[in-house]
This record gives sequence, structure tokens and C-alpha cells, in this order.
Amino acid sequence: MDIDFGIFSVVHIINLSANIIFALIYMIPILFIRRFHQHNNILTLNVCLASICCCLSWLPFRALPFMEYPLDFIQSTGIYLYITQTIFTIQVPFSFVATSIHRYCSIVYHTKSFFRTKRWIILCIGCQWLFAFILIIPNLVCIKLPCGRSLWLSISYFVGTIIVSSMMCLIINVLIYHYVRASSRRVQPQAISEHIQQTKISRRDIYLLRHMILMFCVFVGGWAPVFIIPIISHYIPIRPIVSSSITVICEVALLIDIIDLFLYNHELTKYLKYLCVQFFH
Repeated sequence: MDIDFGIFSVVHIINLSANIIFALIYMIPILFIRRFHQHNNILTLNVCLASICCCLSWLPFRALPFMEYPLDFIQSTGIYLYITQTIFTIQVPFSFVATSIHRYCSIVYHTKSFFRTKRWIILCIGCQWLFAFILIIPNLVCIKLPCGRSLWLSISYFVGTIIVSSMMCLIINVLIYHYVRASSRRVQPQAISEHIQQTKISRRDIYLLRHMILMFCVFVGGWAPVFIIPIISHYIPIRPIVSSSITVICEVALLIDIIDLFLYNHELTKYLKYLCVQFFH
């Protein structure tokens, strides 16, 4: 095995493992402590779950070079690993889309009690996983097709994972911005207390949306080159070190997103700090 390739494989494994560990640290308190069972926390937990599944799907592929298996076994296994990667990688950007859809409905239809229930949250997350899976079905069907169609496969994967999710996220957040801006211009002197409460809710919603938009931009900025490289490689040769370097960047981008969740969730961060102080006291 080439030394540079081996070094990059180790770096990939470290980055993916770090993503999984930090995501688990974020998820565990939300799962098992009742006071963290808030709608926003459940949505960010979904982002972490999608990230963990994504990293777990990439981890075996990065570990294969260190395993002494026959070439035909590695090639046959690689197909199933690619299928798993395809299914779970697309879930990460669409987990941000699910968050944006929830915030849009809870802001625009704030008088509808259904959008304040956990049933709506579960429905929103479930539809996200189902929609993303349906969107990627053409890729799953075409994986074993002749190499002549691999360019179409790469383009389809890029469009489904990056372009579609980006357009949906952009449209939803533009609609939210337009609604909030239009609402702020309305004057309601006979309902001052209600207006103040709605303003507080809007600020909290916008605060979450800013973090989700930032995280989505970091993800797209880090992962888009990974999907563009296979398309470019059909026209010009790409050195393996370039491809590996870009993959490291995308893994770091995902780690930045997970760390940003800790920065957003002050209550959870304070609780984790308290646990650390108690543990080392």
C-alpha cells in the first residue's frame, strides 16, 4: 500500500471517528434526559443521527486498505459499501431541510397547534428520510450498470445530494425571511402582549435558522467538491492525493457542523460542562 494513501486513510478514520464521538456526546443527553426533549433538540438530534450514519457508512470503506482480503471480495464488498454511503450521505443535507420546513410551518402557521406537537416533528423527520431515499433510488438501481453510464450516475448523485437540497433550503428560508419581515411591519396596538410573545418566538426561531443555514453552507461547501470530482475525472485525470485531500476537507466540514451544534445549544453545553466538573472534581 502506498505510504501517502495509507496516511490519508488513517486521517480519514480519525476524522470520521471524531465526528461519530462528538455526535454521540451531543445525542445521549437529549435521548435520556427529559428536560432536553424539546422540538429544536430533537431536530438537531436528527442532524447528528444522519451524520453518524453517514460516517459509519464511510468508515469501512476507509478501513478496507488495512484489511487483508482478496481483491474480488473487496470489489464485491465495495458495491454494497457504495450503496450504504449513497443512502446515508444524502440524509445529512436533507436533515437541515427538515429543520427549515419545521421552522417555516411553526412560524407561518403558529396558530395551528399541530405544528407544536411531537407528532409533527416525527412526521417531518420521517418524511425527510423517506424523501431522500426515494430521491436516491435511481442511483441505487444504476450502480451495476456499465461504466458508460457512470458519468450520469455521478451527475445524478451530485444533483440529488447538493443541488436539490440547496434549492429547497434556499426557497424555504427565503419564504421565512419574507414572512418575518412582512410581519414586523404590521402594527397591532390592540394586542401588544401577544405581539411581544410572537416577537420572542420569532427571534428564537431565527436564531436556530441562522445556525442551520450556517451549518448547511459549511456542509455544502465542504462536500460539493467530493461530488464534483467524479464528474471532472471523466474529462481530465485527477490525482489520488487531490481526491483524498478534498475528502479530508469534507470530513472536517461535517465535524465543524457538529461542534457548532454545541455552540448553539447553550443549555446542553452547560450541562456537559457540569458533568465534566463533577467527574474531575
